[in-house]
Formats: sequence, C-alpha cells, structure tokens
Amino acid sequence: MPVEPGVKLLSLVDVLEPLSEAELEQVATRCADIRLDVDQELFGSEEFDSGLFLLEKGHLVIYRLTTSGAQLTVALHSAGSVLPTLRLRGLYVKALEPSVVAFMNRDVLEDVLRNHPRMGVGLVDLLAEQLCLMDTRLSDVIHKDVRARLASVLLWLTSEEGVVVGSGDYVVPHRYSHAQLGTIIGAKRVAVTRAFGLLQDEGAVQVLRRRIHVKDLGLLRRIAEQER
Repeated sequence: MPVEPGVKLLSLVDVLEPLSEAELEQVATRCADIRLDVDQELFGSEEFDSGLFLLEKGHLVIYRLTTSGAQLTVALHSAGSVLPTLRLRGLYVKALEPSVVAFMNRDVLEDVLRNHPRMGVGLVDLLAEQLCLMDTRLSDVIHKDVRARLASVLLWLTSEEGVVVGSGDYVVPHRYSHAQLGTIIGAKRVAVTRAFGLLQDEGAVQVLRRRIHVKDLGLLRRIAEQER
C-alpha cells in the first residue's frame, strides 16, 4: 500500500522516528498543514499558543528585529526540524523557500508522548542541542573576528545541510546571501564579503553559482577555533 503524502512528510521529522506508519497516519489526520511561499511569514495566534511546529518540507529562518529595525537571525531550520511554539514567542518565522509546516497541538503532543516516552527524550536532547548552539554563537560574537565567526557558521551549515559532491567538496545546497549570513553572525554584508574573500584565498571554501563549497573541512575548522 502506498504511503500517504502527509505521512511521508511526517516520517522525515526526526523526533517522530519512534512512531509506526499507522501511528503517523493518525498524527497526520490530527495535525493541520500550513503551506508557505517564499518570504511568507508564519504568524502566531492563540491557536498556535502551545504545541510543536514540524517542518516537513522547505527551509525557515527564525529572527528578531533590533530596536533599529535590523534583522538578527536566531536560527535556521531545514526539513525534519521541530520548533516548539513557546520558543517562538516574540520572534518572526519566514520561509526561505516553499515550505510545509505541520502544527501538532498540545493535546496531540501529550497523547503521543504518553505512548512514546522515547520521543520526549528526543525532544529534550533536541532543545539541549539548540541551547548549546545559541551559547556557542554568543561566545563567537564576543571572542572571534568576522572571519572566524563566518567559518564557524559555515561548519554548522555543512553539518546540518551539507552534501558531498563528486569532487569531494561539501556543498551547502541552499543559496545564502552575504546579507543573510551577516544576520546570523552579527556582521554587516560588506564584512561578510571581505571574510569570504579571505576564506577563499586560504583555500578553505569556494563560492560557485552562489552555493558554498567547503574545499578543506579541517582548515575551516581550525579557522573557526581561532579567537581574537
């Protein structure tokens, strides 16, 4: 029997791994799908006040606005990610490409966790990883220059999204602009462009058709570890 489209997408969400196909079918019938076009915002409401957003397809950026109106990227998420709604309070969520997000409300979440405690453990581990990432980024801004901060975020993007191509390079499939990367590391676009030039001159990375190719993962890691 062919797998229903909603079930197939849900099966890509990491924390739902303990669920059987039949259980995923039940969850799919109880979770509303939200489809987002490029640059469309995911707006919060009382309906989404407690539960989980499950990113089934696409790419999302989570950001806050500074007092001057500048965008500061808090996190990037690709398909398979989980976003607790409470975590998003006071933040903005926007699609970087056509995306599908399923909303699991609190009642459904509690039912699933009752039957699958392992999923609860997975959620705890996931939130701990996200906190560690935020701590690392905060430390980077304080202790590292733009070149090292850029190297650090490129390592993270490679680990999260990177694929190996025939040349042996790691490639980040999504085309991030220098301005977008600047909102992640807390730097202006011109500073990111200058840092990219340095990393390319050193042979750590190369940008081809606006896609980032990591040429030397070890070198990029050593640069990322350098402090001021």
